[in-house]
Amino acid sequence: MNLRRLFIVVICLMGGIVNLVLAQETSNMTFLGNYGKGEGQCKAVFTLGTLTYFNVGEKLKIADFSDPVNPVQLGSLSFDAVIEDLVRSGNYVYATAGSKVFIVNVQNPLTPSLAGSFSFTGFGEGIATKTTYVLVAAGDGGLRIIDASIPSSPSEVSSVDTIGYAESVSVSGDYAYVATGSSVRIINISNPASPVYVGEIPDPLDYYQSVTVRGNYAYICDYFVGLRIADVSNPASPTIVGTFFSGERNARVQLDGNYAYIAKGDSLKIVDVSNPSSPVLTGSLPMDDRALSVWVGIDHIFIADRNSGLKCVNISNPALPSLVSSINVLPPASGSAYGVFVTDSKAYVAYGTSGLRILDISNAGSPTLLGEIALTGDCRQVVVKGGYAFVAARDGGVRVVNVTNPASLTELPSINTPRARGITIEGNYVYVAASDSGMAIIDVTDPANPVWVTSVSAYYGEGVAVTENLAALTDYGNVRLYDITNPLSPVLLGETGALVSGTAGMYIDGNYLYVPDLDTLRIYNISDPNAPVQVYQVYSGGSFDGSVVTEGQYAYVAAEDNGVRVFDISNPLATVEAAYYNGTSSARGVTVDIGKVYVAHLSDGLTIYQNDLVTGVEDEIPVPSEFTLMQNYPNPFNPTTNIAFELKERALVSLEVFNSLGQRVAILLNNQLPAGSSNVSFDGSLLSTGVYLYRLQTNGVSIAKKMILIK
Repeated sequence: MNLRRLFIVVICLMGGIVNLVLAQETSNMTFLGNYGKGEGQCKAVFTLGTLTYFNVGEKLKIADFSDPVNPVQLGSLSFDAVIEDLVRSGNYVYATAGSKVFIVNVQNPLTPSLAGSFSFTGFGEGIATKTTYVLVAAGDGGLRIIDASIPSSPSEVSSVDTIGYAESVSVSGDYAYVATGSSVRIINISNPASPVYVGEIPDPLDYYQSVTVRGNYAYICDYFVGLRIADVSNPASPTIVGTFFSGERNARVQLDGNYAYIAKGDSLKIVDVSNPSSPVLTGSLPMDDRALSVWVGIDHIFIADRNSGLKCVNISNPALPSLVSSINVLPPASGSAYGVFVTDSKAYVAYGTSGLRILDISNAGSPTLLGEIALTGDCRQVVVKGGYAFVAARDGGVRVVNVTNPASLTELPSINTPRARGITIEGNYVYVAASDSGMAIIDVTDPANPVWVTSVSAYYGEGVAVTENLAALTDYGNVRLYDITNPLSPVLLGETGALVSGTAGMYIDGNYLYVPDLDTLRIYNISDPNAPVQVYQVYSGGSFDGSVVTEGQYAYVAAEDNGVRVFDISNPLATVEAAYYNGTSSARGVTVDIGKVYVAHLSDGLTIYQNDLVTGVEDEIPVPSEFTLMQNYPNPFNPTTNIAFELKERALVSLEVFNSLGQRVAILLNNQLPAGSSNVSFDGSLLSTGVYLYRLQTNGVSIAKKMILIK
């Protein structure tokens, strides 16, 4: 039981709560890839013969341990929620994940197949079987009893209010034993359709996490104490007869012969229970991460070691257990992903206290780490210009990093603004929401030597957005607009007026300002920046720490635990939700590039989605002042055409061509160019007739235009 669950339990004891589990839901969006989430936690394990069944996050996996030293992974099957517990009975594995039981046919371990599923009230924490019945310890939902005699059509036949939070369930004979924190409830299930409460083993001071029954004894993992042993020969009047004190984090226990094997957080504990009234420690083995579950095989036990994966341990000598082999899982990246900036097929991710990471996103399905650097402070947002990254690192101020070689990042002297919360870039200036300094403005004409030129310090800076000659600065409950025609001397214009909670992220698009305000996206007409007017609002489900960005006719909101929400803003006065992906928690930062949506998801890292509504080539954003892109000539063309552009200063430039599906078909340029005019020839001989998009990117901004190939 983790601290979060302990908190939930305390609240439950104080008056009860509703346990809400968000299902993975999506509409008009497709998951493409992720960096940082890892494969998931290994939490559940079950062994039968030489086969071991275990989970890695949402996946059920099967491995053959005929040779324990060299296990062979066989088949796997993915669900839509993390598996908490599983058990095999007959030809089926029964797994509980979220608020569902999944029934998996494992007759062929190479190709496990879903036979059926059932949704129940509560959250599945533990699972057991009795003949063709499945019993689920369902958290606040108590004990659920499901008839699975027809695997394709399971049905619930009864449920029991277990009073406490049902953590695990064990079946012995006609009785089910349910660990509920404050007690183990004993229930007669001789008639599964009509279960009867019989007795309980109370624990008013500690926390019963799980229970296993053998013969006349129940072996209970007390999360904070160790192993409790109760005589249950009379289920109506059970009594504690022995205790083994092992310290906290006792999760699961299994029995074999005279020994109890306890998954105890940082270690495996082996306890001699031949005398139940006097259990004695026999052996111990440290774990790499945190042992969450255990199951006994033949001369070996198998341990679900959370982020470290599955462990196979030789217990032929219980006094000297030894690790034989492991099936490792990819752990999550350290730190929390807060903000993301995308340019030149790279994503720059502000990774909280873990610093800055740069990812190769040329293959959206498999983003890979190019480089990382630890930085002082708590990195929240990042922008890039001319081979340099500027990172808002809260108390660390603005950190400056040379990113020309992602594999060898170097930090330059920082800019010591007060708590840098937000950051954006426009032209040769970086604008920082700098708490007590309001808005700090930094000249990055020479990115290697940035200069803090001025501040707007009358107000507290929480978030900042800029476009051309207009800047928006938000404090806790208001957005103020500034004329930055002269960045050295910003002029206060108008204000939006009070917000519900304030905002940490907002966006300016033409005459409109988009502001996430708690669970609402507010839209302001700022055509007259002296008098901004709210013209529309729509529910987003987000909170104070969400953010928004626009591209084309869509606004993308990182709505924290409400996932990613996409709104059609083709008519800002009638904005409607058009797409969403709700399956990854804590969506904090968002940016978008030709329908690909890049979202910083705190502990889940960077996730890339596709807006499925962007199926063709979109008109691009207004031309920025740093460069000009000409219409290709000739247009239409067959098979060659010329693309001309003009740079205001020397810069790293990329020029790419995309088809109507948004797939890149050519890279024409990716190098430093001097200021002035340039011309590039494009040959479409290998392409088919159609509409194509050519896009020029430099200093973190881009222009794109359409061209037509006719053969």
